[in-house]
Amino acid sequence: MDVLAEALGDVSRSSIGNTVREIRPLLAEAGLLPSPASTRYRSAADLLTAAQSEGATPTG
Repeated sequence: MDVLAEALGDVSRSSIGNTVREIRPLLAEAGLLPSPASTRYRSAADLLTAAQSEGATPTG
């Protein structure tokens, strides 16, 4: 959550956690829970670099 907060800029870690807690039951109900991530990033820069190398383009 720290890396996401850093990547998203003006978003707090607690806001991300609250959103995850609210959305997770809805995703579970629909059978759409994602599998755990295979990679953990140490910084937003690492996350964004990996996303760009995979062809994903984060929007802001």
